[in-house]
Amino acid sequence: MTNDPGAPNGDSRPKTPTAADWAERERKAEEARQRERVELRDLLRAKGVERVEAGYDGYGDSGNVNQVTVSPKDVEVKELATRLADFIWAIAYNLNPGFEIDDGGEGALTWDIGRDRIDVNHVAFIYESFESVHEDV
Repeated sequence: MTNDPGAPNGDSRPKTPTAADWAERERKAEEARQRERVELRDLLRAKGVERVEAGYDGYGDSGNVNQVTVSPKDVEVKELATRLADFIWAIAYNLNPGFEIDDGGEGALTWDIGRDRIDVNHVAFIYESFESVHEDV
């Protein structure tokens, strides 16, 4: 939220985001993800990477990309590790927003670099309870 000192009558109350504001924010985020995808794909291709596999999980309001492996296994991508993990998290989170809340979820991401195809297999953990109260039966 932002203050609008230029508003009529000097109204400096915080501006509430509108649906259009949220849509613009999401559009920009998607553009950034796509730019990062192209850049990472090109860097990985240049190194000879054919496939990326990663696991991620989250619960209790936090989460992580747990492991990232590339094929062929002898290709070194240490300098891209953080950037790649951030991209993997962004893709998984965009597809399943909020999955790290409460009981959480986990998943696996596979990126075929040659075909530029990303597949995500995600599992959401949902705890349910049912209460039944009987008085003076």
